[in-house]
Amino acid sequence: MNRTIREHNLHQRRRFGRNGNGSAALDVMDRGEPANPDVLEETNQQPQSHRGVVRKRWIIGGIAAAVLLIGGALYWLHARNFQSTDDAYTTTHVHDISGRVAGYVQSVEVDDNQVVKAGQTLVVLDQRDFKVALDQAKAQTLQRRADVDQSQATFDRAKLDYDRATDLYHGKVVSKAEFDSATATFKAASGALASAKANLVAAEAAEKNAELQLSYTTIIAPADGVIAKKTVETGHRIQPGQALMAVVERNVWVLGNFKETQLARMRVGQHVDVKIDSVPGHTFSAHVDSLQPGTGSTFALLPPDNATGNFTKIVQRVPVKIVFDDFDNYRDRVVPGLSCVPKVDLRSEDAATALRTVQSATTKEEKKLRRIAL
Repeated sequence: MNRTIREHNLHQRRRFGRNGNGSAALDVMDRGEPANPDVLEETNQQPQSHRGVVRKRWIIGGIAAAVLLIGGALYWLHARNFQSTDDAYTTTHVHDISGRVAGYVQSVEVDDNQVVKAGQTLVVLDQRDFKVALDQAKAQTLQRRADVDQSQATFDRAKLDYDRATDLYHGKVVSKAEFDSATATFKAASGALASAKANLVAAEAAEKNAELQLSYTTIIAPADGVIAKKTVETGHRIQPGQALMAVVERNVWVLGNFKETQLARMRVGQHVDVKIDSVPGHTFSAHVDSLQPGTGSTFALLPPDNATGNFTKIVQRVPVKIVFDDFDNYRDRVVPGLSCVPKVDLRSEDAATALRTVQSATTKEEKKLRRIAL
Protein backbone atom coordinates (compact mmCIF):
# COMPACT_ATOMS: atom_id res chain seq x y z
CA MET A 1 0.00 0.00 0.00
CA ASN A 2 2.88 2.39 0.79
CA ARG A 3 4.31 1.68 -2.64
CA THR A 4 1.01 2.61 -4.23
CA ILE A 5 0.95 5.88 -2.24
CA ARG A 6 4.52 6.74 -3.32
CA GLU A 7 3.69 6.11 -6.99
CA HIS A 8 0.64 8.29 -6.66
CA ASN A 9 2.75 11.07 -5.09
CA LEU A 10 5.29 10.90 -7.88
CA HIS A 11 2.55 11.13 -10.47
CA GLN A 12 1.03 14.15 -8.75
CA ARG A 13 4.44 15.84 -8.44
CA ARG A 14 5.11 15.48 -12.12
CA ARG A 15 1.67 16.82 -12.93
CA PHE A 16 1.42 19.82 -10.61
CA GLY A 17 4.93 20.56 -9.37
CA ARG A 18 5.53 21.76 -5.81
CA ASN A 19 3.81 25.20 -5.96
CA GLY A 20 0.65 26.51 -4.42
CA ASN A 21 -1.65 24.54 -2.21
CA GLY A 22 -0.73 21.30 -3.87
CA SER A 23 2.69 21.28 -2.20
CA ALA A 24 1.17 20.65 1.22
CA ALA A 25 -0.60 17.58 0.03
CA LEU A 26 2.48 16.31 -1.75
CA ASP A 27 4.58 16.82 1.38
CA VAL A 28 2.19 14.64 3.27
CA MET A 29 2.35 12.11 0.52
CA ASP A 30 6.14 12.18 0.62
CA ARG A 31 6.09 11.20 4.26
CA GLY A 32 3.94 8.21 3.40
CA GLU A 33 1.00 9.54 5.34
CA PRO A 34 -2.52 9.28 4.00
CA ALA A 35 -3.56 12.58 2.43
CA ASN A 36 -6.52 14.53 3.71
CA PRO A 37 -9.40 14.05 1.22
CA ASP A 38 -10.28 17.80 1.37
CA VAL A 39 -6.71 18.76 0.50
CA LEU A 40 -6.63 16.33 -2.40
CA GLU A 41 -9.96 17.69 -3.74
CA GLU A 42 -8.70 21.31 -3.54
CA THR A 43 -5.48 20.23 -5.25
CA ASN A 44 -7.39 18.68 -8.16
CA GLN A 45 -9.60 21.80 -8.58
CA GLN A 46 -6.70 24.33 -8.84
CA PRO A 47 -5.55 23.44 -12.40
CA GLN A 48 -9.11 23.38 -13.68
CA SER A 49 -9.77 26.89 -12.24
CA HIS A 50 -6.54 28.22 -13.77
CA ARG A 51 -7.44 26.91 -17.21
CA GLY A 52 -10.88 28.55 -16.93
CA VAL A 53 -9.38 31.95 -16.14
CA VAL A 54 -6.98 31.73 -19.09
CA ARG A 55 -9.81 30.67 -21.37
CA LYS A 56 -11.95 33.63 -20.25
CA ARG A 57 -9.08 36.04 -20.86
CA TRP A 58 -8.60 34.76 -24.38
CA ILE A 59 -12.32 35.04 -25.09
CA ILE A 60 -12.54 38.60 -23.73
CA GLY A 61 -9.39 39.63 -25.65
CA GLY A 62 -10.77 38.17 -28.86
CA ILE A 63 -14.10 39.91 -28.43
CA ALA A 64 -12.36 43.22 -27.71
CA ALA A 65 -10.13 42.83 -30.77
CA ALA A 66 -13.14 42.00 -32.93
CA VAL A 67 -15.04 45.02 -31.62
CA LEU A 68 -12.08 47.30 -32.31
CA LEU A 69 -11.62 45.87 -35.79
CA ILE A 70 -15.30 46.21 -36.66
CA GLY A 71 -15.43 49.71 -35.15
CA GLY A 72 -12.37 50.78 -37.13
CA ALA A 73 -13.80 49.38 -40.34
CA LEU A 74 -17.15 51.11 -39.79
CA TYR A 75 -15.39 54.39 -38.98
CA TRP A 76 -13.30 54.13 -42.14
CA LEU A 77 -16.34 53.36 -44.27
CA HIS A 78 -18.13 56.35 -42.76
CA ALA A 79 -15.20 58.79 -42.82
CA ARG A 80 -14.29 58.11 -46.46
CA ASN A 81 -17.61 59.65 -47.49
CA PHE A 82 -16.81 63.03 -45.90
CA GLN A 83 -14.20 65.71 -46.45
CA SER A 84 -13.62 68.56 -44.02
CA THR A 85 -11.09 71.29 -43.34
CA ASP A 86 -10.44 73.83 -40.63
CA ASP A 87 -8.84 76.18 -43.15
CA ALA A 88 -12.15 77.94 -43.81
CA TYR A 89 -13.78 81.23 -42.97
CA THR A 90 -16.91 83.23 -43.73
CA THR A 91 -16.82 86.05 -46.25
CA THR A 92 -19.09 88.38 -48.25
CA HIS A 93 -19.03 91.41 -50.51
CA VAL A 94 -17.51 94.51 -48.88
CA HIS A 95 -18.03 97.84 -50.67
CA ASP A 96 -15.49 100.53 -49.86
CA ILE A 97 -17.11 103.97 -49.91
CA SER A 98 -14.99 106.90 -51.11
CA GLY A 99 -15.58 110.39 -52.43
CA ARG A 100 -15.43 111.23 -56.14
CA VAL A 101 -14.95 114.96 -55.66
CA ALA A 102 -13.07 117.10 -53.17
CA GLY A 103 -15.01 119.12 -50.65
CA TYR A 104 -16.03 119.72 -47.07
CA VAL A 105 -18.36 117.24 -45.36
CA GLN A 106 -21.65 118.95 -44.57
CA SER A 107 -23.36 116.00 -42.85
CA VAL A 108 -22.92 112.30 -42.14
CA GLU A 109 -26.25 110.49 -42.27
CA VAL A 110 -25.19 107.09 -40.84
CA ASP A 111 -23.25 105.64 -37.93
CA ASP A 112 -21.20 102.53 -37.25
CA ASN A 113 -23.00 99.15 -37.49
CA GLN A 114 -26.12 100.77 -38.93
CA VAL A 115 -28.20 98.80 -41.44
CA VAL A 116 -28.64 100.67 -44.72
CA LYS A 117 -30.50 100.09 -47.98
CA ALA A 118 -29.22 100.51 -51.51
CA GLY A 119 -29.51 104.14 -52.56
CA GLN A 120 -29.67 105.48 -49.01
CA THR A 121 -27.73 108.73 -48.42
CA LEU A 122 -24.54 108.23 -46.43
CA VAL A 123 -22.58 111.51 -46.67
CA VAL A 124 -23.45 114.98 -48.02
CA LEU A 125 -20.71 117.46 -49.04
CA ASP A 126 -20.99 121.25 -49.22
CA GLN A 127 -22.76 121.88 -52.53
CA ARG A 128 -22.51 125.67 -52.88
CA ASP A 129 -19.41 125.73 -55.08
CA PHE A 130 -20.82 123.00 -57.29
CA LYS A 131 -24.14 124.80 -57.69
CA VAL A 132 -22.31 127.96 -58.80
CA ALA A 133 -20.35 125.93 -61.36
CA LEU A 134 -23.59 124.41 -62.64
CA ASP A 135 -25.21 127.82 -63.03
CA GLN A 136 -22.20 129.04 -64.99
CA ALA A 137 -22.37 125.99 -67.25
CA LYS A 138 -26.06 126.58 -67.89
CA ALA A 139 -25.41 130.23 -68.78
CA GLN A 140 -22.65 129.18 -71.15
CA THR A 141 -25.04 126.74 -72.80
CA LEU A 142 -27.62 129.47 -73.32
CA GLN A 143 -25.00 131.73 -74.86
CA ARG A 144 -23.88 129.01 -77.23
CA ARG A 145 -27.44 128.36 -78.30
CA ALA A 146 -27.81 132.06 -79.14
CA ASP A 147 -24.60 131.90 -81.16
CA VAL A 148 -25.98 128.96 -83.08
CA ASP A 149 -29.20 130.83 -83.83
CA GLN A 150 -27.23 133.86 -85.06
CA SER A 151 -24.93 131.71 -87.14
CA GLN A 152 -27.92 129.90 -88.58
CA ALA A 153 -29.47 133.18 -89.68
CA THR A 154 -26.24 134.33 -91.28
CA PHE A 155 -25.89 130.98 -93.00
CA ASP A 156 -29.45 131.13 -94.37
CA ARG A 157 -28.90 134.64 -95.81
CA ALA A 158 -25.53 133.65 -97.31
CA LYS A 159 -27.12 130.59 -98.89
CA LEU A 160 -29.83 132.70 -100.52
CA ASP A 161 -27.23 135.13 -101.85
CA TYR A 162 -25.16 132.23 -103.13
CA ASP A 163 -28.10 130.59 -104.89
CA ARG A 164 -29.10 133.93 -106.45
CA ALA A 165 -25.54 134.70 -107.53
CA THR A 166 -25.25 131.21 -109.04
CA ASP A 167 -28.36 131.71 -111.18
CA LEU A 168 -27.28 135.20 -112.28
CA TYR A 169 -23.77 134.00 -113.03
CA HIS A 170 -25.04 131.19 -115.23
CA GLY A 171 -27.23 133.78 -117.00
CA LYS A 172 -24.20 135.98 -117.40
CA VAL A 173 -25.87 138.78 -115.48
CA VAL A 174 -23.20 139.15 -112.78
CA SER A 175 -19.50 139.04 -113.06
CA LYS A 176 -17.18 136.27 -111.94
CA ALA A 177 -15.92 138.44 -109.07
CA GLU A 178 -19.43 138.94 -107.65
CA PHE A 179 -20.09 135.20 -107.88
CA ASP A 180 -16.83 134.40 -106.10
CA SER A 181 -17.65 136.87 -103.33
CA ALA A 182 -21.06 135.28 -102.75
CA THR A 183 -19.45 131.82 -102.69
CA ALA A 184 -16.84 132.86 -100.10
CA THR A 185 -19.50 134.47 -97.91
CA PHE A 186 -21.57 131.27 -98.04
CA LYS A 187 -18.63 129.07 -97.08
CA ALA A 188 -17.66 131.40 -94.18
CA ALA A 189 -21.25 131.34 -92.88
CA SER A 190 -21.30 127.55 -93.16
CA GLY A 191 -18.07 127.25 -91.16
CA ALA A 192 -19.30 129.70 -88.53
CA LEU A 193 -22.51 127.69 -88.13
CA ALA A 194 -20.59 124.44 -87.68
CA SER A 195 -18.30 126.08 -85.13
CA ALA A 196 -21.26 127.47 -83.22
CA LYS A 197 -22.91 124.04 -83.12
CA ALA A 198 -19.67 122.45 -81.86
CA ASN A 199 -19.41 125.08 -79.15
CA LEU A 200 -22.99 124.33 -78.16
CA VAL A 201 -22.20 120.60 -77.85
CA ALA A 202 -19.19 121.40 -75.67
CA ALA A 203 -21.27 123.74 -73.51
CA GLU A 204 -23.97 121.10 -73.05
CA ALA A 205 -21.31 118.53 -72.10
CA ALA A 206 -19.84 120.97 -69.58
CA GLU A 207 -23.31 121.48 -68.13
CA LYS A 208 -23.82 117.72 -67.77
CA ASN A 209 -20.41 117.42 -66.13
CA ALA A 210 -21.33 120.16 -63.67
CA GLU A 211 -24.54 118.30 -62.88
CA LEU A 212 -22.54 115.11 -62.28
CA GLN A 213 -20.08 116.92 -60.02
CA LEU A 214 -22.98 118.27 -58.02
CA SER A 215 -24.55 114.79 -57.75
CA TYR A 216 -21.23 113.41 -56.47
CA THR A 217 -21.59 115.60 -53.39
CA THR A 218 -24.28 113.17 -52.20
CA ILE A 219 -22.70 109.78 -51.49
CA ILE A 220 -25.17 106.89 -51.42
CA ALA A 221 -25.01 103.19 -50.45
CA PRO A 222 -24.31 100.93 -53.46
CA ALA A 223 -26.05 97.91 -51.90
CA ASP A 224 -27.93 96.69 -48.84
CA GLY A 225 -25.66 96.08 -45.89
CA VAL A 226 -24.19 97.28 -42.62
CA ILE A 227 -21.89 100.25 -42.09
CA ALA A 228 -18.34 99.47 -40.94
CA LYS A 229 -14.96 101.23 -40.73
CA LYS A 230 -16.51 104.72 -40.67
CA THR A 231 -13.74 107.32 -40.56
CA VAL A 232 -15.50 110.44 -41.87
CA GLU A 233 -16.99 113.15 -39.66
CA THR A 234 -18.79 116.41 -40.27
CA GLY A 235 -16.40 119.21 -41.22
CA HIS A 236 -13.70 116.99 -42.69
CA ARG A 237 -12.30 117.89 -46.07
CA ILE A 238 -12.08 114.81 -48.25
CA GLN A 239 -10.19 114.12 -51.44
CA PRO A 240 -11.24 112.00 -54.43
CA GLY A 241 -10.64 108.33 -53.69
CA GLN A 242 -10.32 108.80 -49.92
CA ALA A 243 -11.87 105.90 -47.98
CA LEU A 244 -14.78 107.05 -45.84
CA MET A 245 -16.49 103.83 -44.70
CA ALA A 246 -17.50 100.38 -45.91
CA VAL A 247 -20.85 98.73 -46.58
CA VAL A 248 -20.76 95.03 -45.69
CA GLU A 249 -23.44 92.91 -47.32
CA ARG A 250 -25.28 90.49 -45.05
CA ASN A 251 -25.32 87.64 -47.57
CA VAL A 252 -22.46 85.66 -46.03
CA TRP A 253 -20.98 82.44 -47.41
CA VAL A 254 -18.10 80.10 -46.51
CA LEU A 255 -14.80 79.90 -48.37
CA GLY A 256 -13.15 76.57 -47.59
CA ASN A 257 -9.57 75.93 -48.72
CA PHE A 258 -9.57 72.18 -49.40
CA LYS A 259 -6.49 70.18 -50.33
CA GLU A 260 -6.30 69.08 -53.94
CA THR A 261 -6.36 65.46 -52.74
CA GLN A 262 -9.79 66.06 -51.19
CA LEU A 263 -11.48 67.15 -54.42
CA ALA A 264 -11.66 63.81 -56.24
CA ARG A 265 -15.33 63.23 -55.38
CA MET A 266 -16.37 66.78 -54.54
CA ARG A 267 -19.10 68.16 -56.81
CA VAL A 268 -21.27 71.25 -57.05
CA GLY A 269 -24.55 70.81 -55.17
CA GLN A 270 -23.31 68.40 -52.49
CA HIS A 271 -24.61 68.90 -48.97
CA VAL A 272 -22.31 70.50 -46.40
CA ASP A 273 -22.54 70.73 -42.60
CA VAL A 274 -20.88 73.88 -41.30
CA LYS A 275 -19.82 74.48 -37.71
CA ILE A 276 -18.88 78.04 -36.75
CA ASP A 277 -16.79 78.75 -33.67
CA SER A 278 -18.87 81.79 -32.71
CA VAL A 279 -22.09 79.72 -32.75
CA PRO A 280 -21.20 76.63 -30.69
CA GLY A 281 -23.61 73.74 -30.59
CA HIS A 282 -25.29 74.57 -33.89
CA THR A 283 -24.67 73.01 -37.30
CA PHE A 284 -25.59 75.03 -40.38
CA SER A 285 -26.93 73.40 -43.52
CA ALA A 286 -25.21 74.47 -46.75
CA HIS A 287 -24.18 73.21 -50.17
CA VAL A 288 -21.20 73.45 -52.49
CA ASP A 289 -21.79 76.39 -54.85
CA SER A 290 -18.61 76.47 -56.95
CA LEU A 291 -14.88 75.76 -57.05
CA GLN A 292 -12.36 78.48 -57.83
CA PRO A 293 -10.76 77.97 -61.27
CA GLY A 294 -7.26 77.75 -59.83
CA THR A 295 -5.37 77.12 -56.62
CA GLY A 296 -4.69 79.84 -54.10
CA SER A 297 -1.07 80.12 -55.16
CA THR A 298 -2.11 80.76 -58.76
CA PHE A 299 -3.64 84.11 -57.80
CA ALA A 300 -0.97 85.04 -55.27
CA LEU A 301 0.90 88.32 -55.60
CA LEU A 302 4.09 86.38 -56.32
CA PRO A 303 3.07 83.04 -57.87
CA PRO A 304 5.63 80.24 -57.56
CA ASP A 305 7.90 79.40 -60.49
CA ASN A 306 8.54 75.66 -60.36
CA ALA A 307 10.65 75.67 -63.51
CA THR A 308 13.73 76.93 -61.68
CA GLY A 309 15.89 75.36 -58.98
CA ASN A 310 15.09 72.24 -57.00
CA PHE A 311 11.46 71.16 -56.84
CA THR A 312 9.62 70.05 -53.73
CA LYS A 313 6.05 68.92 -54.21
CA ILE A 314 3.61 70.74 -51.95
CA VAL A 315 -0.06 69.87 -51.72
CA GLN A 316 -2.02 72.84 -53.04
CA ARG A 317 -5.35 74.12 -51.78
CA VAL A 318 -8.35 75.13 -53.88
CA PRO A 319 -10.91 77.62 -52.49
CA VAL A 320 -14.44 76.18 -52.52
CA LYS A 321 -17.46 78.47 -52.20
CA ILE A 322 -20.09 77.05 -49.84
CA VAL A 323 -23.48 78.80 -49.64
CA PHE A 324 -25.78 78.54 -46.61
CA ASP A 325 -29.22 77.09 -47.21
CA ASP A 326 -30.79 79.08 -44.36
CA PHE A 327 -29.29 81.06 -41.52
CA ASP A 328 -31.82 83.87 -41.00
CA ASN A 329 -32.06 83.18 -37.26
CA TYR A 330 -28.29 83.69 -36.93
CA ARG A 331 -27.81 86.44 -39.52
CA ASP A 332 -26.69 88.95 -36.89
CA ARG A 333 -24.12 86.51 -35.47
CA VAL A 334 -22.69 85.16 -38.73
CA VAL A 335 -20.40 87.91 -40.02
CA PRO A 336 -17.43 87.85 -42.42
CA GLY A 337 -14.11 86.56 -41.13
CA LEU A 338 -15.34 83.86 -38.72
CA SER A 339 -13.46 80.58 -38.44
CA CYS A 340 -15.53 77.54 -39.34
CA VAL A 341 -15.26 73.86 -40.21
CA PRO A 342 -17.22 72.71 -43.29
CA LYS A 343 -17.88 68.99 -43.71
CA VAL A 344 -18.83 67.94 -47.25
CA ASP A 345 -21.02 64.85 -47.64
CA LEU A 346 -19.58 63.05 -50.65
CA ARG A 347 -22.43 60.53 -50.63
CA SER A 348 -24.60 63.18 -52.26
CA GLU A 349 -22.42 62.96 -55.38
CA ASP A 350 -25.02 60.91 -57.19
CA ALA A 351 -27.74 63.39 -56.23
CA ALA A 352 -25.67 66.31 -57.49
CA THR A 353 -24.96 64.49 -60.75
CA ALA A 354 -28.62 63.68 -61.16
CA LEU A 355 -29.53 67.32 -60.55
CA ARG A 356 -27.10 68.49 -63.23
CA THR A 357 -28.44 65.85 -65.62
CA VAL A 358 -32.02 67.00 -65.05
CA GLN A 359 -31.04 70.63 -65.53
CA SER A 360 -29.18 69.79 -68.73
CA ALA A 361 -32.12 67.76 -70.03
CA THR A 362 -34.51 70.58 -69.18
CA THR A 363 -32.34 73.09 -71.02
CA LYS A 364 -32.15 70.84 -74.09
CA GLU A 365 -35.91 70.32 -74.01
CA GLU A 366 -36.51 74.07 -73.78
CA LYS A 367 -34.20 74.67 -76.76
CA LYS A 368 -36.01 71.97 -78.71
CA LEU A 369 -39.41 73.54 -77.93
CA ARG A 370 -38.11 76.94 -79.03
CA ARG A 371 -36.92 75.50 -82.35
CA ILE A 372 -40.31 73.86 -82.87
CA ALA A 373 -42.09 77.10 -82.04
CA LEU A 374 -39.96 78.99 -84.55
